Amino acid sequence: MGGTESLADLTPLRVGGPARTLITAHTEAELIDAVRIADEAGEPVLVLGGGSNVLIGDDGFDGTVVRIATRGIDADVSTCSGATVRVAAGEDWDSLVARSVEQEWSGIEALSGIPGLVGATPIQNVGAYGSEVCQTVASVRTWDRISRRQTTFSVADCGFGYRWSRFKAEPDRYLVLEVTFQFSLGSLSAPVRYAELARTLGVPAGTRVPAAEVRKAVLPLRAAKG
Repeated sequence: MGGTESLADLTPLRVGGPARTLITAHTEAELIDAVRIADEAGEPVLVLGGGSNVLIGDDGFDGTVVRIATRGIDADVSTCSGATVRVAAGEDWDSLVARSVEQEWSGIEALSGIPGLVGATPIQNVGAYGSEVCQTVASVRTWDRISRRQTTFSVADCGFGYRWSRFKAEPDRYLVLEVTFQFSLGSLSAPVRYAELARTLGVPAGTRVPAAEVRKAVLPLRAAKG
């Protein structure tokens, strides 16, 4: 798992020197062990997901960089309760959004085109076009780096606010392992409340439209804003 590699290759900005130690964690056990062992050794740790919000200097990182590459999507779908979907932290966010539209899991279509991994979304409580990820999160399972145990937080205990969460408040404590989402079923989107998006779709604010149309409209809007 270990090695030396330029961190510039792992971030969208394509800048940054090497890590002293680079570990790519493909399983949850590898992810926990890499962070736990470094913490116990007093080694500086940089947990790296998609890297979209990371700027690394030319000197690199003098410690252990743990790259999250865990995979897994497990859906429990019921006509009564909707879709309960457990997603590994290392899954690509926009791929999950695309899958949700295909499977008619309604609620995150307006969050199309956001870069990064699923595990990062509850930390920032990512949002766009009148939608926030907290509106569909049911729970977040983490590794608590202080108590050295797994801890699961229900949505009510995540401390979500505008671009905020308890995980962002304590950035070096909680390592997100898995996010569970609760989606309603159907081909229609959540109500389109953002004025710019409603205008693009040609509908009054508050209207529900096919989720695929929302995704199709959001992707070029996001691309136009860089």
